[in-house]
Amino acid sequence: MSASADAEPAAVWTRAPGKQYSRASGGAGVYLVREDGTKVLDGSSGAAVSCLGHGHADVTAAIVQQAQQLAFAHSSFFASEPAQKLARMLTKSSGGAFEKLLILNSGSEAVESAIKISRQYALCNDEPERVNIIARESAYHGNTIGALSAGHHPGRRGPFVPMLSPVFHHVSPCFFRRDARPGEDESAYVKRLLADYEEMFIKLGPSTVAAVIVEPVSGATLGAVPAAQGYLAGLRELCDKHGALLIFDEVMCGMGRIGSQHAWQSLGGVAPDVQTIGKGLAGGYQPISGVLFSKKISDAITKSHSTKPFMSGHTYQDHPIGCAAAVATQQAIIQDNLLENVRATGELLKNKLKAEVPLLKEIRGMGLFVAVEFATETHDKPIGAEVAAACLKNGAAVYLCSDLVDAILFAPPYIISADEIDELVGIFVKSTREVLNSRSIGVNGHG
Repeated sequence: MSASADAEPAAVWTRAPGKQYSRASGGAGVYLVREDGTKVLDGSSGAAVSCLGHGHADVTAAIVQQAQQLAFAHSSFFASEPAQKLARMLTKSSGGAFEKLLILNSGSEAVESAIKISRQYALCNDEPERVNIIARESAYHGNTIGALSAGHHPGRRGPFVPMLSPVFHHVSPCFFRRDARPGEDESAYVKRLLADYEEMFIKLGPSTVAAVIVEPVSGATLGAVPAAQGYLAGLRELCDKHGALLIFDEVMCGMGRIGSQHAWQSLGGVAPDVQTIGKGLAGGYQPISGVLFSKKISDAITKSHSTKPFMSGHTYQDHPIGCAAAVATQQAIIQDNLLENVRATGELLKNKLKAEVPLLKEIRGMGLFVAVEFATETHDKPIGAEVAAACLKNGAAVYLCSDLVDAILFAPPYIISADEIDELVGIFVKSTREVLNSRSIGVNGHG
């Protein structure tokens, strides 16, 4: 960019108006490059997006080839081979759990569409009274009005609460290590949570509930908290009992992030009826998301289409270039055996963090979806925001969790090496110590 352009007032509306951002001018592997040539280790893949890192030759080649062949064809007129190929890949990877894929552009769009699919399914089954959705507190499902209604992130919801839909109802999150009562084991904890769901079903009227939506592993709202053992299976039984659909929001935790293509495959193998995907689907090389859903849903909606059409199209649905990027991304993950690397380097990351991070309360997560929570809740102000800022200054980007926890989320690219894990942890520990020293807080406490 020219010097004269730099001197002009910025026209981009940024996430934090008035804040000055350094500019990213390039990227290679697990590193982003600033305009001045300095490198930043992408320790969170942006927001768990850049699963293949930056500058992946096969994905960029697939994008160029598809753009030259067919950039766009509206899905109300045409199908495209990249969309068909992606749908075949992802439904096959589910082991029969899903039959169809609806291809969209963002995680929020995917959640909105999953909710609409649950409503459409009820209408097709002549159950128009099914309008309620049960979700969880301390959850995040996206930033559009419907997705904000499903989620329960106080900061993001706050200004828009009067506009949010009243058909969304929230029960307790699943965070066993934080929320279990004294003497309560994991099994008893899960039974108590499921009883809360049962109570909500009864309160609303079981025949009025269209779906339950949860993140199998929470994202940045709570910081990489996996579902407790037996929790997802219990939800499956409860939804089947009451005729509601079970929706898993895997926009952040899915597509290999925790070591399996679908997160639920690493959490007992209990499949939902509907699953949202995004972020790691095309690794950030193109905007794309999706909704996977089961045969029973596909059959019901297809059978009723002539009298009860599903009115929910999007302009860029099935975008050929986005689909081509996603196919190339998923092929690279399989061909390069990256899920094994996710599991191996994820364990290495957790072990190194546990051994070296000062003022540590807990390390949690699965695969390359790991959170560090600091032990500041009883006597110190939160330090997470300062640590994240120090990390960026020192050469690593990490993701700050919500103000519900004093925690940092790590979600590096699946291609990360052991040496790069060492570098990431080294920068994080150095940055944490700098913040603690600036506050004169002791650095010897370990969880």
